Amino acid sequence: MKAFKLLVAALAMTFTMNASAENFFNGNVTADVKLGGNNGAGGWGFAVGYQKPVAEFEGFNVAWDVLTYEFNGPFKGLSDGWMMSFKTGARLFTPTFWKGNLRGYTNLDMGYTYLGGAKTSAFGITWGLGLQFKEKFSLGYSLIYETAGNGKCHYATFGWTF
Repeated sequence: MKAFKLLVAALAMTFTMNASAENFFNGNVTADVKLGGNNGAGGWGFAVGYQKPVAEFEGFNVAWDVLTYEFNGPFKGLSDGWMMSFKTGARLFTPTFWKGNLRGYTNLDMGYTYLGGAKTSAFGITWGLGLQFKEKFSLGYSLIYETAGNGKCHYATFGWTF
């Protein structure tokens, strides 16, 4: 129940914050497709989230990843190692470069992870690094860590903002 109250409070804050940096976003919904894995086993995943612009300073932009839903699973035996998570965090964008067509980003999200094969809950962290093209498409790397079960997972990510 405490987690639900915290989520409601976080969502309420979303709509009362001053969003001075809204002009650098073409959209607030993000989606990622992930390919990679851990310990030699291939895996896939996807994530969908809502981000809110927070601040802009000297070309750098900060966004709050309000809520991100993430699902990951192995290519073989989905019932053995899937996990899903609900996370919140922050995303930092660099100033644009290469004629204004690219910008770098890094993100750090933390929250609740459920491991389906182990039928247990864990604390999860997702860290990402990449390039965003024309403020719509992105290509990057994602490291997912959770405190139980699979440990670390490495993924190449392909994403878009709409």
